[in-house]
Amino acid sequence: MTVSDKVYSLTHSQTTLTAALAASPASSPGHLAKTLYAEHHKKPISSGGYLEIFMGVLQRGNVNEAQRITPDEPTQADLDRAAECGNFGSRPSDLFLKIYCDVLATLDTNPWAGVVSPPLLGSRGVVNLSIISVIPDIIQHHYDCIVRAESEVFLATNFWQASKSASKICDALLELSRRAMKRGKKVVVKMMYDRANLKMLTESHVIVDDAEMASDEVKLPKRSDMPGIDFELVNFHQPVFGTFHCKFMIVDRKMALLNSNNIQDRPNMEMMIHLEGPIVDSLYDTALISWFRPMHPPLPLLNTRYRLPEGGYKFGMDNEYATTWILDGSKGAELFKTLQREAGGIHDEDVDKGGKEDPSSSGSLDAGIPFISGTYQTITEHLNAGDQPDTHASIPYEPPASSGDEYTPHILHTRHKECPMVLVNRAPNGSPGNPASGLHNAQDAAWLAGLKYAQRKVFIQSPTLNAVPVVEGILNAVRRGIECTLYIDVGFNDGGEALPGQGGTNEEVSKTMFTQLTDEEKEKLKLYWYTGKDQIKPVNASAQKRNCHVKLMTIDDSVGIVGNGNQDTQSWYHSQEVNVMVDNPTVCQEWFDGIRRNQNTHLHELEKDGIYRDKYGNPLTDSTGVGSGFRGVVKGIQGSIARVRGKGGF
Repeated sequence: MTVSDKVYSLTHSQTTLTAALAASPASSPGHLAKTLYAEHHKKPISSGGYLEIFMGVLQRGNVNEAQRITPDEPTQADLDRAAECGNFGSRPSDLFLKIYCDVLATLDTNPWAGVVSPPLLGSRGVVNLSIISVIPDIIQHHYDCIVRAESEVFLATNFWQASKSASKICDALLELSRRAMKRGKKVVVKMMYDRANLKMLTESHVIVDDAEMASDEVKLPKRSDMPGIDFELVNFHQPVFGTFHCKFMIVDRKMALLNSNNIQDRPNMEMMIHLEGPIVDSLYDTALISWFRPMHPPLPLLNTRYRLPEGGYKFGMDNEYATTWILDGSKGAELFKTLQREAGGIHDEDVDKGGKEDPSSSGSLDAGIPFISGTYQTITEHLNAGDQPDTHASIPYEPPASSGDEYTPHILHTRHKECPMVLVNRAPNGSPGNPASGLHNAQDAAWLAGLKYAQRKVFIQSPTLNAVPVVEGILNAVRRGIECTLYIDVGFNDGGEALPGQGGTNEEVSKTMFTQLTDEEKEKLKLYWYTGKDQIKPVNASAQKRNCHVKLMTIDDSVGIVGNGNQDTQSWYHSQEVNVMVDNPTVCQEWFDGIRRNQNTHLHELEKDGIYRDKYGNPLTDSTGVGSGFRGVVKGIQGSIARVRGKGGF
């Protein structure tokens, strides 16, 4: 696929939204976006309120747009040209560039198809840390990063709900305020969430007032209780279906977190990555266009690009945001003891222990209790921290034969050089229906291209799998001999997925997929139900005991796409999502190894009729029974209402 002259020009532009806002910090980022790349727009952007303008900037074109992404494979000349359309530092792999060619094609109709300024679409960076774990571990790292902010924080989440997780973020804000007051310099904090309400019928970006912040559903600190912070909060939703599904954070333009979880308590296995490098500036640009409104006050670092840390990138415990909460396993325990001896203490003195006991008195590996998240605890105790205290293990714990097989939810990545990265986002679309034009965005193009250009294998973990394009993409890949391994959560959000137009439940889709394959082709499709590390078989997600909300795709063990997007109709056609594509085989392997170590999913494959049976031939007995008929519609409506209220999964 040839990169057009228009797209080449866009990616080489000297103009970005971040730079434009830095030159005019009192302006609305959304209004500034209207003026950028105007020569590339095919029709005028809408005028009017923020909702109309936002839709005008990010939603453009017609139903034939998806056809622009042709089935032809890019030539070597195409790949060479694509390699020039990003700030990659070094030449990416051919597989990465093939996928990138399809992503670039989405800019032909709309420069904002990636929800980032085109010159910042292709970038580079490092993945210092990944966490594949329960929500408290990820929230702890958010805390550790927030309290170290010196100038600004931008925090985005899909749903914020008063909870233990939210309280931990509140504690971080209060501690940040205390430190800022001590330094005598305020920190600017911008936060976004999606709590849809009727105001959004006329205004999609609503400034949250003190009354809502103090409400029982939110329970954020009063602004008067955070005197060291200039705090501003926007509630964003594009009616009807345009959910702000983003979950990321940027601190001081030095680092970014991209994660799968919302800020609420759920019994979920989740995934977070810690990014550093110029890719942080790309996420920063996405944050600005998402905020859309004028900022009061502006972010203080608008004029400050990402700067490489003195002495280069730091990994493991050398990273300035690392605390001993990220240490796991026998190696982590030994390092903890070493740090304890050297520092004369246990945890970072500035970090709230959150009620955990002194690790030195909580047990030991010799007693058969593993070291997890900076303390000795059983795997069940650790998994139950995700808000299901009464769940019990159904298999006994057996110490692993080697340290490489230990339960280690924190992945301290091998030190590596900057690698090519691309933001593969999608804008929100509130309109009902799933037209072909809804696929014309960076996220969907990247996913489809990964399935199209894979040479050996594709791995996907997602709570849901029902979007028609990804199901067809997987089947097509399998038919040409590609091994597709799918880790899906049985019963996840069955009510919502059973609604008309949503694609059906995971159980329905799994059966349908196998009926469309020959016996030989079926051997290439390996579908598994998520299973918790302490469980002998999958537990239906409706039980709210052991669920999985990880969102990851890897292609040929070398290119990974990770972030916010699920493999369901909502994420493919409607929600705003933020994801990053990474060109690094080592990082991809470490992700897959982490998933295998911290789950039992790989032990529980469905049979080739799309039905899971245990070793005795018995199917699961805890299915919700929700299907796509009338009863499913009723259940779906109930589930959707619960989800909006923060009581369902998303």
